[in-house]
Amino acid sequence: MVTTILIATGTALLLTFFILLFKLPTKVQYIEEIQIEAPVKKVYDAIRFQEQLMKWSAWPSETNSQCAVKNVDGQIGAQTVYLQKGKPFGYQEVTDLVENEKISFYLTSKAPFEQDTRMHFYLREINENRANVALYFDNTLKRPSHVFPYIFGIIAWTHKMHLKDLAGLKKFASENE
Repeated sequence: MVTTILIATGTALLLTFFILLFKLPTKVQYIEEIQIEAPVKKVYDAIRFQEQLMKWSAWPSETNSQCAVKNVDGQIGAQTVYLQKGKPFGYQEVTDLVENEKISFYLTSKAPFEQDTRMHFYLREINENRANVALYFDNTLKRPSHVFPYIFGIIAWTHKMHLKDLAGLKKFASENE
């Protein structure tokens, strides 16, 4: 009786995993927007300069990590290296800059699953003291490990972190005007 229950449970779990393996998307994309009471140049600099970005980003405090800037800050190739207990576990790198319009990042970390993560900030001047910021998140997860970020809530958590980041950017850029 116990053996039958264990076999049935194991079979059900295995079947569920295979269904999730093929039903869950490997691509995670979304866009979030916010308007900020600050000139577009101020917002652009708050994002592209990694030293400024780490002052408003929720990631260091939420992940209990420290950050260090590598390469020339504010330029393509600048990296924010994430450290835990003094050891690097990932970084984000500036990959594209269009003055006052776009900042793109490539992100990598020692996650238990493979992924290709890109993030873009698109800026639009509304008037001389107001800017619109659109955060575009684009993450491609590799099969079969793509199932785990869904199961453990990492995708939803990441989305919430980006919303916190936009709120932090708004506060930082508005207060430092």
